[in-house]
Formats: sequence, C-alpha cells, structure tokens
Amino acid sequence: MRAYLPLTWAQLRTLETAGRLDGPLRACAVDPAWRAGSPEVDEEQWEFEAQSCAAQELTGPDAGVVLAVDVEESAAPLADGWFTTGALERAQSSAVLTADLAWYGMQEVAALLVEAQDQS
Repeated sequence: MRAYLPLTWAQLRTLETAGRLDGPLRACAVDPAWRAGSPEVDEEQWEFEAQSCAAQELTGPDAGVVLAVDVEESAAPLADGWFTTGALERAQSSAVLTADLAWYGMQEVAALLVEAQDQS
C-alpha cells in the first residue's frame, strides 16, 4: 500500500545517510475504510488526498517533506487514514514531495537536502 509520511529535514537526512529510519513513524494512506466512505472517488484523487493529509503536518522550522513509501497492508490504522508503521528502509521509498507537493525522485534527495540547508 502506498503511504505518505511527513518527515523533518533531519529525518530525511538520516534516511539518506543511514538508509533507514527507526519507527514508530506516522503515515497517511488510503485504507479500505477510507475508500468505503466514498466509493465513487478514483485512485488518483485518493492518492492526492493522502498526500495532502501528510503535507498538512509539515509545520515549524524543520517542517521538511512528505515521503512516499510502500508499506505492508497490515499496518494498524489510527484514524482518518493515519497509522503507525515500524522502521522504514530507504528501498521502500519511491519519492519525496515538498510542502507544495512538488515531486522529487529518491536520486534527487541529496541535492534537495543541500538546497534546503542553503535556504535555512
């Protein structure tokens, strides 16, 4: 299942250098219960909703980015699409989204981190 994790810049830096993040981590995804509430919504709209949900958590001076990852479907749901996941390997990550939902591939993370550091 595709999920979106709001990360601080420090967490993204750790993921890039260590290749993993220890859990628990909060993530937002479109789970079956969320889909059941609006079955007429298409997959693209669901993904946008989950991305936006995670992006709303990006607040404060080290607000960071949203990380798109693939996680086990069995992750325990919290509420409104939020759930907690355990440790995360970089290989599970497919993209990074900025607060305005601009997409960056994982191969662009190092440059994105340098850019973020230059702006702070």
